[in-house]
Amino acid sequence: MKQSIQGSRLVVKNVGKHFGDFCALRDINLEVEPGELVCFLGPSGCGKTTLLRIIAGLETQSSGSLYQGGDDISLKPPHARDFGIVFQSYALFPNMTVADNVAYGLRSVGAPKQQIQHRVCELLTTVGLPDQAKKYPTQLSGGQQQRVALARALAPSPGLLLLDEPLSALDAKVRNHLRAEIRHLQQQLGVTTIMVTHDQEEALAMADRVVVMNNGVIEQVGTPVEVYQQPASAFVAEFIGAMNFMDSAAVNDRSVQLGSRVLHLPKPLPRGKGAVRLAIRPEDVHLQPITGDGWEAQVNTLDYLGAFVRTQVTLRGCGLRLVVDVDPRSARELGLAQGAWVNVTLPSDSLHCFAA
Repeated sequence: MKQSIQGSRLVVKNVGKHFGDFCALRDINLEVEPGELVCFLGPSGCGKTTLLRIIAGLETQSSGSLYQGGDDISLKPPHARDFGIVFQSYALFPNMTVADNVAYGLRSVGAPKQQIQHRVCELLTTVGLPDQAKKYPTQLSGGQQQRVALARALAPSPGLLLLDEPLSALDAKVRNHLRAEIRHLQQQLGVTTIMVTHDQEEALAMADRVVVMNNGVIEQVGTPVEVYQQPASAFVAEFIGAMNFMDSAAVNDRSVQLGSRVLHLPKPLPRGKGAVRLAIRPEDVHLQPITGDGWEAQVNTLDYLGAFVRTQVTLRGCGLRLVVDVDPRSARELGLAQGAWVNVTLPSDSLHCFAA
């Protein structure tokens, strides 16, 4: 049975958080639209979990304000905020059955017994566990326990769903399967969702928008395609996916010097001179037979990774090392092998340029 939850809009304004002299968050501004799934992505200690806890009311911000559905929730306690939360550890009650775990929030607000029974049955069917109601959490697999935790969070029909590293305790195969299920369920219900993760693949696969955080600030907010293809900073470029970085110097506002060559850039530089960091994704570097154009380069290593072959090459003359991802068929046609020589070209429309 298809359900409908009206997700609420969340606005975070100028939020900061200090723990003594340590600044965990600095001037965070963010708007999350109704029905949107937003991922907070970043390394450990970047502030993403602290921001989630402030949204939930489990931490109090040092400055700034929060609004949900137009209401100021800045100082409201957790129980007065309209959200459901799923933790990394599931946090299920071991002495309660699956049905009782899911019903817990509804019983806390005094919902009628018949309504609770209907809602529990509906949600367990939705998360694919219709026959597990009488079991206890210890009788379930990790993936099943996480589904129960998700059903419990959704039971009161919250306007906001908060997911704190919900899949990190699961093995890779279960994690990949469950993230697709969570995304499908979130879209089906239309519940506004914020998920914290340090897994870039998870964020790119699930999110409508990704919030990339580092050292307590937001580095970039964008769709998965935007943050991958148009990184706003060297940190974003390096943190999301693999990236080659090359030290170079600006010739003018549209070109840089790399070794003995001048490369043209797709966008103007903010300043016309000085040292810059040139960057390009491994899959955007082109390898050609040695008779082609570009730099001559020698193959150092080859790693077969299934869908592609990761190759490291060294450019003749400047000694620059690049990582290049090549599909297996092209690798065979080029005769890639350790010690082999190829030509390397760097397409201008794939180049990124950052301050040195």
